[in-house]
Amino acid sequence: MTTMALLTLAILPGFIVVQRYYAKDHLQKEPIVVILRSFFWGAALVIPVGIFESLIPMGESESITEIAIHNFIVIALSEELAKYLAIRFYSYKNDAFNEHFDGIVYGACVGGGFATFENIFYVLDHGFAVGVLRAFLSVPGHILWGAIVGHWIAKEKMENLSPWKALLVGVGISSFLHGGFDFVLQFESVSLYLAPVFVLSPLFIVRWYTKASLEKDHIILFPNDSFLPKPIVENNDPNSLLQKLMRTLLYSITIMFSIFGVFLTIVASIDYANQAEDFETWLFLIPMIAFGIAILSFRWAKKLSM
Repeated sequence: MTTMALLTLAILPGFIVVQRYYAKDHLQKEPIVVILRSFFWGAALVIPVGIFESLIPMGESESITEIAIHNFIVIALSEELAKYLAIRFYSYKNDAFNEHFDGIVYGACVGGGFATFENIFYVLDHGFAVGVLRAFLSVPGHILWGAIVGHWIAKEKMENLSPWKALLVGVGISSFLHGGFDFVLQFESVSLYLAPVFVLSPLFIVRWYTKASLEKDHIILFPNDSFLPKPIVENNDPNSLLQKLMRTLLYSITIMFSIFGVFLTIVASIDYANQAEDFETWLFLIPMIAFGIAILSFRWAKKLSM
């Protein structure tokens, strides 16, 4: 499989899940520029965190205790703490962070950036099968764990919760779930049965957080309105230099992946017609993934034009 196809598989899941949480913010949309910057801050953390983790390798004895310490403390805690720092020292300080639900949105963005960049290394190194598994487990997991951290940071900002409590509870919950996920993956006989638990449980937690946050934000924004609010769209200046650059970048991604999708469709169709020995039907999924990225980039570019 081509490198470009694997890159598509590595990148698309993170964008899809982040877009889902962005779409849920129907009260007051966050600026696309801040969303993308939060995403890229999450991605930027992968390398320093990876260097830190490489300095503390797991010992040769591989006892249960040592495996647990390595996965819960060295990996999970360091990665969730990195997400906390990105949300707390970038997203939190932006004026657009002014609702309870914003914490979940920005937390998901930072987690999505981290998951996507990390996913590129895993998928290029281990191939298609690992990419598919991570698309349903590791990538959504990182985004959900980041959303949990962001929720507690929002409570700090909106409800004057102690910063230390927001740090300990948010990072504590996400590190426990993240560490549990990584820990069970060390045991192949049970990993496929237990790993989804640490992704599904934060999914329900974040759904609960989302419902509560949107209700609180509705009361703040519409104190005298007992009906459903009308959507409020952030008034961004579509002509600013940064907006123009981001719009150009997204349109370029749209064109690139559209061409790539057409090319792969033609190649896959020719191989199918010629009954090539190395052809498998699932290869038609690769151009579909490319078209998915193109559509998503186009939608984000259009939002920047409004």
